[in-house]
Order: sequence, then C-alpha cells, then structure tokens
Amino acid sequence: YNSLTMIHVDESDPVGEMEPSFPYRDIVIKRGQDVKDLFLLQTEIGRGKFGTVYRCQEHSTGLQLAAKFVSTSRREDRRNVEREIDIMRALQHPRLIQLYDAFDNGKVMVLILEL
Repeated sequence: YNSLTMIHVDESDPVGEMEPSFPYRDIVIKRGQDVKDLFLLQTEIGRGKFGTVYRCQEHSTGLQLAAKFVSTSRREDRRNVEREIDIMRALQHPRLIQLYDAFDNGKVMVLILEL
C-alpha cells in the first residue's frame, strides 16, 4: 500500500515577493573550460561531504555568485551532479536557489549558483 504525502509550501512570507538575482538561464554544462576563465574565485563560504563552496564574481558582469566544487572521480558522483543540474534547470522559483552556470573538467564539476 502506497500513501501519497502532500507537500504544502507556505507562500505567506511577510517580506513579500522576492526578485531573482538574474533572469532564467538554460544551462548547458561547459566541458573542458576552466571556471576561472569566467569567474574570479574568492573566499570559501562552506564545506561539506560532497564539496566546497566559494564566493565568486563573474568577470564580465561583476555579479556575485557561489561556486560549488564537487569531486566527480567516480562515475556515480558524476551522474548525481548531472541529475542535480537537470533538477535545478527544471525548477525556477524565487524561493529556490537558482543555477547560473556549470562546468566539468573531468575530475571536478563546478555549479555556479545564486549566492
């Protein structure tokens, strides 16, 4: 027997509507391009089981973002990050962190995210 659980999202935040940091972008993973060509990496802002997150700034716009570095030396890790990217591409909502760009250099994938 399967029971379905309804998820309720409380949209009654008194702060009001939030504007996205940037317009929606259709992300294609940049393979073999160095993230540092387009972004200036700054201070580390978080570290966890799956990777490290740095504050970064886009060279061309000055936009402040976050760069999440995830080791993908195992095939399963790569598939998980690619799945995360696919999910984030499908979800556009002001209350969800937005994906800005993605890079893959073979051993590490980098997700550029809303700060």
